[in-house]
Amino acid sequence: MNHSDKKVVAELRGANKEYKTGDQLITALYPTDFQLLSGELTLIIGPSGSGKTTLLSLLGCVIYPTSGEVFVGGQSVGQLNEHKLAELRLQNIGFVFQSFNLIQPLTAEENVILPLQLQGVPATEARRRALEAIEKVGMSDRRKQLPKMLSGGQQQRIAIARALVTNPPMMLCDEPTAALDPRSVGIVMEELKMLAAHGIALAVVTHDMRLRPFADRIIYVNDGIASENPPADETGH
Repeated sequence: MNHSDKKVVAELRGANKEYKTGDQLITALYPTDFQLLSGELTLIIGPSGSGKTTLLSLLGCVIYPTSGEVFVGGQSVGQLNEHKLAELRLQNIGFVFQSFNLIQPLTAEENVILPLQLQGVPATEARRRALEAIEKVGMSDRRKQLPKMLSGGQQQRIAIARALVTNPPMMLCDEPTAALDPRSVGIVMEELKMLAAHGIALAVVTHDMRLRPFADRIIYVNDGIASENPPADETGH
């Protein structure tokens, strides 16, 4: 995919997030300008409590900014009520979490079908699309198994298929490799890279520096400040 094909799928314009605890004001994220582009895997790297999850939550319309604006699919999120926001998330965003969040009594396939049922997609069509998504992550032979019968890496790949099944323009992954062994990390990141190559905008939050080679772009978040420049202690100064 060449650069002229890339489009802005989500954008932060001067967006920040503050929390009040007692009479203290805590800034989780300072005003940030950021664009998430289709066809790119963007790593959001930073230590625990740095503000990277806040950045991801703003992109995912899980929280509203204190000031500034967030746009998803060209729509300003601040103008939307809860119902419209939920709809926007369902149509535009696939979420992948470190804990996989698979529903235990359901098979892998049933887990992947779930978002389509929420969208009201007819059963036959939903199953066809679910099987397609499962095949994309190389898990067709395991689709009838329950999550507890799958390894961490396999569960994460099913979670990716579930995020993928609605054909969202963007996928947000929160520490997707944290619970995985090194081999599974490579497999899962290769899957995500492939999705980016097919035009999805991917944001992956992590504190794992080993993921850097997989990134098209890296945003470093430290003490609530997001920047494309690595912190000084990383550059060896």
